Parts: sequence; C-alpha cells; structure tokens
Amino acid sequence: MLSKFRIDYDFDEDLLYFYNESKKSSGSIELGEIIVDLEKKGEIVGLEMFGASKYLSELTNKKISKESLKKMQKADFSFMAKKGTTIIKICLMIEKEQVPATIAIQNMHYKSPITAYAH
Repeated sequence: MLSKFRIDYDFDEDLLYFYNESKKSSGSIELGEIIVDLEKKGEIVGLEMFGASKYLSELTNKKISKESLKKMQKADFSFMAKKGTTIIKICLMIEKEQVPATIAIQNMHYKSPITAYAH
C-alpha cells in the first residue's frame, strides 16, 4: 500500500523514522533494530530504525554512513500485506543514487493452515 510517509533522521542517535502524519498508532511491535507502529486494523503507520546506517548497510550490501543519511534527499516507503507476511519497501535517494531495501515481517494475527491443524 502506497501512503504518504514523512521521514526524519536523527544523526546523533542514528535513528531513521518513517511516519504517516494523518494516521495514529495504536501499538508497536519491536523486531530487533526496527519498531513497527500499527493502527487498529494492523496497517503500518510508522517505522523506526535504530542504528540505521549499519542496519541499512547490512540490508543493502552498500556502505551507508550516518553522513549520507543526514544528506539524504528523499526516501520512498511502501508496504504490501500478503497472507502471513508484510513486505516493506524502502527506496533511499542517497548522493543521487537510489538505494532500495526490502524488509519482510510476519503478520502477527495470521494463522498458518499448517499450524492450525497441529495438536
């Protein structure tokens, strides 16, 4: 789902934050270096990334420094819910280069047909 997300970067804390100003979070899920903020229906309304330069460097196999994140011209953020997974797509514009990153997270309320029949 493509929504309007804003982006903030805290250089001192190396914290990257995507958020939808028009939606309110009703809860969060911590997944290691990221926190996903959700509204009541489970739609993503924000994403916080701690240690963003290191996390994104590992995720993209590119060296992404705190300085380059500070100078970042723009970033696109979208997500798509599939059966048991939500795919988060981020595309950062760093030094005139598009740097894509994809994160997959398990949907918390999804009941797999495999485990539904397990005793």
